[in-house]
Amino acid sequence: MKKRIALIVFGILLAVSVFLLIKYIIFSHNYATSNAVFVKTDSLTNLSFKIPGKIENIYVKEGDSVKKGKLLAKLDTKDLEIQKNGLINQINALKQKIQASIIQKDKLSKDIDENINLINTQIKKLDKLIEAKKYEIKAKESKLQKLANDYKRFSRLYKNRKISYEKYENVKTAFFALQNEINADKKILESMNEDKNALFIKLNIAENNKKEVIRLAKLTDSMKSQLRALNDKLSFVNQHIKESFIYAPFNGEIAKKFENPDEVVNSGSKILSIVNPEDLYVLVLLEETKLKGIKKGNYAKIHIDATGKDYNGYVNKILPASAATFALVPRDISSGEFTKLAQRFYVRIKFKKIPDDVLVGMSGEVEIATFHF
Repeated sequence: MKKRIALIVFGILLAVSVFLLIKYIIFSHNYATSNAVFVKTDSLTNLSFKIPGKIENIYVKEGDSVKKGKLLAKLDTKDLEIQKNGLINQINALKQKIQASIIQKDKLSKDIDENINLINTQIKKLDKLIEAKKYEIKAKESKLQKLANDYKRFSRLYKNRKISYEKYENVKTAFFALQNEINADKKILESMNEDKNALFIKLNIAENNKKEVIRLAKLTDSMKSQLRALNDKLSFVNQHIKESFIYAPFNGEIAKKFENPDEVVNSGSKILSIVNPEDLYVLVLLEETKLKGIKKGNYAKIHIDATGKDYNGYVNKILPASAATFALVPRDISSGEFTKLAQRFYVRIKFKKIPDDVLVGMSGEVEIATFHF
């Protein structure tokens, strides 16, 4: 009886062992397993200021959830704001100077060339009139010389009672009349020369105004260059002010705070680290012998040690190079000594539904189906 019971127990154990062996063989044929499993994310981002400075405030703590665009940290911008206001005042003052210079230039340059041409025409016309008046005076002076001789002769004849008073008076009147006429013409000529001098003064003023217009144009261009330089400097300061703020680049959670308020930091120093919890995936190291049948989209069961739970996932991609490819000290096979080792490849697995309790850096195990269903 005891022998029979022992045989029955042995048979049951044998059957269970065979069943388990068959199950393991089937499982091994249909699934690839690995315990080199790590929770990763591509969205883990270190945030920093692009300029050095003193941290005025950090508005979040580790573990805080933030929305895209939320202000996370700020540098002290008092000096930059003072510099900005000073530049704005300089720019406004320079704009007023440029405007005043343009108004003055436009006022001086209005019809300036036309006025110069008109004055030159008037001078040429007056030169002709002056020349004609000089010839006229010269002709009258020649006539006056003849009348002067006649006047002297007639004076002697009249004293000697050889001519009548009427003839003497006619010559005398003609002489003094022509003399007065010449004096009047000389005054007219003098006035014409004064007019000419006045025109030259006007011409000189117009020419000086033209030079002043050129000077003002050059001055305006110079001030405009200064204005561009100030605007460039203002843009540079505004860019520095803009770079004194850190905003959340996406919806996520603060993973790490590296610095605190009132600390002085260099440009590029890590201030905060942010991660998107919706962007988690599992990175698996899998031997090359287990890659057969694994394709994108294949089902995967993910077990996370920290939570003790299983999660559904799928193969997202198989990375194209083995882990050893990126080793700091690659294997040297040039000597001919070679030990064949199974290489391990990275397989990226996505969660079908992002779990709330899984964090970046957790580890576990994975079972990947080698068939697609």
